[in-house]
Amino acid sequence: MQPATSQTNREKLFFCYFMDCQTPQKPGGGKDQTWDIAERAVRGIVELFQERGLIRALGLCSEPEVMARQAKMFRETAEAGAWQALHFQVRGYRPPGASEDYDWERMLTYYEYDEQREDHWEQAFGAFTEDFGACCAHANDYTFPILDDLGFRQSYCSGAGRYNPENGHLWWGAFPHSHHASSKSRLVCGDLELYEFTLTRTLVPEPVGDTGNWMTTDFRAEYERDFGSTMAIAEASVRDMMLRDHPILYVHAPTHNTWDVGNRSSGRRKAIETTIDVAYALAEKLGLELVPASLKDMHDEADRLNAY
Repeated sequence: MQPATSQTNREKLFFCYFMDCQTPQKPGGGKDQTWDIAERAVRGIVELFQERGLIRALGLCSEPEVMARQAKMFRETAEAGAWQALHFQVRGYRPPGASEDYDWERMLTYYEYDEQREDHWEQAFGAFTEDFGACCAHANDYTFPILDDLGFRQSYCSGAGRYNPENGHLWWGAFPHSHHASSKSRLVCGDLELYEFTLTRTLVPEPVGDTGNWMTTDFRAEYERDFGSTMAIAEASVRDMMLRDHPILYVHAPTHNTWDVGNRSSGRRKAIETTIDVAYALAEKLGLELVPASLKDMHDEADRLNAY
C-alpha cells in the first residue's frame, strides 16, 4: 500500500504573533511593570493589529493570575477576534486554594510527571482553551504528553537550539519548525495530536561567551532590530522550511505585556510594526499570500496536508 505522505502548501505564508501576558513583578516579567502597563500593552497591540487588518493573527497568552485580574479586557479582545491561550510561568505561580507560591527558583523544566500533572492547568485558566505556551521554553519530556492528555491541541513550548541548563533550556538538537509533538522526547516530531509551533528564530545556535551555553535569536520586538536584520531571521527560517519540504510556511513572533505598546514613538512599538512589514515583504518576495492565522488555523491546515 502506498504510504500517505505529507503534502505542502506553497501558496500561503501564515503570520502569527502573540503576547505573553505575565504577572507584574514576577520572575521573567519587567521589573518596573505595573498592572496599568500590562493593560496598556494588551490594548495597544490589539489596536495595532486591528489597524493593520491582522487581528486574527494576534494571540493573547495569559497567566492564570493575569486572566483573573483582567478577565473583562480579555473577553473584549476575544470578541474582537484575537485568539486566547494559557501561558504558564510556573515560577511564582500560586494554584487555586494553595497557601504559598511554587518555588520561584525552580522552573518547569525540572518538575517530574506527577508534579506537572497536579498543577491542574485546565482549571487554572477559568475557561478551557486549546492553546498553551510555556514561559522561556521551560518544558521537559513530560510536558507534551500531559498537554495532549488535558486536551490542548496547539502549543509553543520548544526553543530549538537553546542550551542553558541552569535556566532550564535543554533544546539542543530539537526540530526547528512546527510538528506533531512526541510522547517520547521533546526534541523530535511524534505521534501526539498536540501540534507544537516553534517560534521564528535564527537557525544556528551561537555560544554565549565561554559559559558552555548556546542561544538562538528570536524574531521579537524586544530586540528592536532594523528591517534588514529582522528580514534576515524570517527569510532564513522560511527558506529552511522550503528546503525541507515543510508542510506549511509560517512566521511566528512573540512579545510581552511588560511595556506600553500603545506608545507609538516607542522603539519596541516600531519594532512590532517592522515585524509586520517584514512579513508582508517576505511573502511578496517569495510569491506567497500573507495570511493572518491563529495557532488553530495553522494546525488545521497542517492536518489537511497530513503533516508530521
